[in-house]
Amino acid sequence: MPLNRKEKFLVTRLVGLKEELAITRETAMYADHEFQKAFNEKYFPEKANQNEIDKDISTGDENEEEIKKEREQAQNQQQETSETSTEETLSANKDVDPKIKKMFKSIAKEVHPDKLVSLPHEEKQKQKDLYQAARRALEEEDFASLYTICKELDLELPEIDEEATAKIGKQISSVKMEINRLKSTFMWQWLFATTKEQKDNLVEQLFQRMYPRP
Repeated sequence: MPLNRKEKFLVTRLVGLKEELAITRETAMYADHEFQKAFNEKYFPEKANQNEIDKDISTGDENEEEIKKEREQAQNQQQETSETSTEETLSANKDVDPKIKKMFKSIAKEVHPDKLVSLPHEEKQKQKDLYQAARRALEEEDFASLYTICKELDLELPEIDEEATAKIGKQISSVKMEINRLKSTFMWQWLFATTKEQKDNLVEQLFQRMYPRP
């Protein structure tokens, strides 16, 4: 397989893993809420009852609302800083790889908020999201994400050299480790357990770890 095809595969793989990680984090947050609820109901019913009265324990729908609110808050914070000029942003990240800076500059020429005034609201929001993603990628020196955004906007793509390939490989390993860590928790295993017996056993195992018998 030609080297350039291998590199493009790695870029696509990394982007897909990052999307998986975002979903995995959301799912892990939900699993943690639901596991805690089951744990309290079994071993601390008085606390579970009080929480039920106070509505401190969220339902699945409420957890989804919390996640949605957190997303919106993060998006609002990003929008507040998105008006920074391209040159100011690049100046603040002056030690970044020149190829990464060049990709960001090309993206900013297309989707900087200053250039979106005349667009319909939906299209404007989509372009703002791309710009914010590009800013994050610049700050994190995320070659793969910038490469993908350039490709989506049909911009000139840089050559992916051996150094960039090595960095992408390390990022892939890092993201995989984080996904596997989240999926190895009691909460995650409990959420995906297929029987009540399996769920009860996991709750009991955690209780015994937290409160070992003398």
